[in-house]
Amino acid sequence: MPSQGRAVRTRAALVAAAEREFAARGYAGATAKSIAQEAGAATGSFYQYFTSKADVLRELAAARQEALIERALGLVEVAVPVDAATLARDVRARLRAVIDAVVAYHAGDRGLHAVITERRHADAALDALIAAGEQRLLERIAAVLTRWGHTGDTAATAFVLLATLEGTVHAHVLGRPLFDDQRLIDALVEAMLRIALPSKETSWPSSS
Repeated sequence: MPSQGRAVRTRAALVAAAEREFAARGYAGATAKSIAQEAGAATGSFYQYFTSKADVLRELAAARQEALIERALGLVEVAVPVDAATLARDVRARLRAVIDAVVAYHAGDRGLHAVITERRHADAALDALIAAGEQRLLERIAAVLTRWGHTGDTAATAFVLLATLEGTVHAHVLGRPLFDDQRLIDALVEAMLRIALPSKETSWPSSS
């Protein structure tokens, strides 16, 4: 990692340019040369900081994943009410905020996210990096479920919650949406609430 000001700025410009190039051209279309040109740098400058375009894509993926994890968990890793009715309302509101954030994250840069998703199947190092982040996320979701009073298998439930969220949002944002955002989010909130707090069903207030 560079420490001098000009080198730091050049590297940051290359990372930002790579993000734009991958989003616009896809993985195959983006090259070290096109990334360097987009950054206003020489192709040789790219190789001063990165071994390949796969290298910079991994860095982008790691940074994006970490930012989303911290943003989403920041909405749920806080104290919760103790009575069941208030807990259900509180958790519903938090889940909605998380889902809103995840939908916005995916919709904000469909091109880059599609590239990362595609390359994960072809790049073992990228897959391992993302999988490690997912494992940390699952452990923290399980801890949140415990604080919410979930009495079942919190580790498996955390996986189901994450898979439900990711799968649904991917299909809605990156695929061909069948419903408008609000209808989709309303349904996803209620589905995830039932998974997270199955024993609180009788005390749930109406979402209206």
